[in-house]
Amino acid sequence: MIFGKISKGGPVGRERYSRFTDDELVTHMTFWCIYRSPLMLGGNLPDNRELERRLFTNEEVLEVNQRGQDPRQLYKNEGKMVWVSKAAVGTRKSYYVALFNIGEKEQVVAVDFRQLGLKGKVMVHDCWKKADVGVFNKQYSRMVAAHGAALVRVVE
Repeated sequence: MIFGKISKGGPVGRERYSRFTDDELVTHMTFWCIYRSPLMLGGNLPDNRELERRLFTNEEVLEVNQRGQDPRQLYKNEGKMVWVSKAAVGTRKSYYVALFNIGEKEQVVAVDFRQLGLKGKVMVHDCWKKADVGVFNKQYSRMVAAHGAALVRVVE
């Protein structure tokens, strides 16, 4: 993952950070975690900003990468993409859900709980914010910035 300061300057070019926006950095980390890809950083760790430190030290987000099971794309259409993986949380049905806005404008991205086999009331927890969002019926949706992402855990 190309995070943080990726060039210290010298014969190859000037000193610089990655060209990703803050939202794109969140998307980058979210996708690598939901997909359960190996996490290898390509930036200069001592020079990282607070944003980069928060991105790769969030225990709840790293849990998605380390403990999620069977990641798969749920859908991709109209500039929206949703990925899911099973979460091993107790005996209740639980999933990690990544909501991606791959479009050029802010838009609402949603997950229909029926597609996950969930019925009734579902608790939603925001992994990036480390906070419960609330209890929802049928679906969860939220506004996501262009090129942005959200990562939640849903529990029936």
